[in-house]
Amino acid sequence: MTTIAPPPPTTAAPPPLTPGGRRGLRATFVVLAVLLVSGTVIALGVASFGISRFRVVADEKTLPGDIRDLVIDTADVPAAVRLVTDRNATEPRVSMRLVNSTRSGDQTLSVDRAANRATVTVRGDAFGFTPWSRTGEITVTLPPALARNMAVTVHQETGVVLAQADLDELITHGTDGMVVLSGSARRIEVHNEDGDIVTREPISVTESFTAETTDGDVTVEFKDAAPRTIAASTSDGDIALELPGAGPYLVRTDAPGNTTVTVPRTSDPARAVAEVTARSEDGSVVVSALGDNRDRPHR
Repeated sequence: MTTIAPPPPTTAAPPPLTPGGRRGLRATFVVLAVLLVSGTVIALGVASFGISRFRVVADEKTLPGDIRDLVIDTADVPAAVRLVTDRNATEPRVSMRLVNSTRSGDQTLSVDRAANRATVTVRGDAFGFTPWSRTGEITVTLPPALARNMAVTVHQETGVVLAQADLDELITHGTDGMVVLSGSARRIEVHNEDGDIVTREPISVTESFTAETTDGDVTVEFKDAAPRTIAASTSDGDIALELPGAGPYLVRTDAPGNTTVTVPRTSDPARAVAEVTARSEDGSVVVSALGDNRDRPHR
């Protein structure tokens, strides 16, 4: 007589990710993908054309020590722009590591100065067999005392901005990429066409915060006191804002999807500690207290 053993017990499925967990994973994967794109290009080049087709270009420039306004313009170079502070730094500097096709011309960092303003660009011939024949990372390292009084503007067509510094002002303009924020600033203004705007950790902004993207999510957490004005908008994406303190807040929302506001509210601008405007043309909006991820939107 043949005995048929019962099937093994079904293994329970892992618990689903919370919306906050999904957000964190998505941001992590996107940042890693951009930062590792140089390695991908090298690997593809080795497989298809041979390692001799690529070279690594490195350059570093010292920035003027009395500048108060810094502009970084990567033009059509796909790159990760990293803004950091270093308490051991004796002077501001910018460095570049660029993966380049041997068929492209030489690229170098250029620093142009006018009064207390410095503009950093990548100069050189741009021809190559593919638009991704150049990619890499540009790092701006600032002494903390200088950074706290500096306005930084980044112009970028393709790539990611990683702001990890305490600045006076940060303004970014991007066409195709992501902006990841941490640190603090008096004022932050982010304009994206195609890409998410997220915080790696809660940020401190004292005066105003503006985040605009056409195709992407805005997921931002504030600590300490909220800035006096917060404006977030997206055409195709979700918005999630986490605010500190007890409020009350003057909140205006506009979205076709779910709209959830759980922070204390007021309709009187004189009583509001901050005014918040959040608009999504094709998504959801959540404005909640810092640390409350239960109602974070997901698509």
